[in-house]
Amino acid sequence: MNNIIEPCCAERQLGYLLRENRAHAVAFQTNGDVTLEHFMKAVMLLSGDRSRTLTLSVPVLTGGMMRPVARFMRLEWVAKLRLMTTDPLPVEILQQLAAKIGIDTEALLQRIELAADASIPDELMAFSGTDGTVVIQGRIYDAVTPRLSLYAGIFGKTEGLGVRTVMDAWGAHFRARRYEVATESQPTKQPKKKRTTRKNIKNNETKPMEAVAGAPQSEEETQGAE
Repeated sequence: MNNIIEPCCAERQLGYLLRENRAHAVAFQTNGDVTLEHFMKAVMLLSGDRSRTLTLSVPVLTGGMMRPVARFMRLEWVAKLRLMTTDPLPVEILQQLAAKIGIDTEALLQRIELAADASIPDELMAFSGTDGTVVIQGRIYDAVTPRLSLYAGIFGKTEGLGVRTVMDAWGAHFRARRYEVATESQPTKQPKKKRTTRKNIKNNETKPMEAVAGAPQSEEETQGAE
């Protein structure tokens, strides 16, 4: 099969390619005309039924990206969004996203996990659902940008080795860079203070002893719709 994916046929072409190579990574190309919205429509149903989690790693959440993300969340095709950008999102952007979904900002914060990394290692989109996880790595466009673009993709059981090879590493990176956003009624949560036990040492010095913690995940259904 020709591994050039076209926007008109992305659901058929990409769905076939990923299913035929289930649990194995595949490479494919586009001409820069397959946008985030095309990818979302093309692969979401591979992950199974509701509830689904959409994972997105992009330098900036643009208006063109916000539109399909908000629509999928408004229709509850996506239950949770995990989003990594180069800079923390200002409250104004979250307010815009919440307004497009049709909920308030505090309700949005119950459905979104945020992380920021100034040097995002790669752009990524993934859906996790009842039937497994589908991952697309490569340049995520918000609008047609004519240029040859190379991607890698994989579809398989969420706990399968192929999917975990990508998602475990990415998930650890995400958790290490998570942050929380302050709202009017909900101040920013500060990291838990490390517990310290003090011991008397020579010259009255003190030696801290510390402990740590961890984090979770989830996701849902569609056809290209409004």
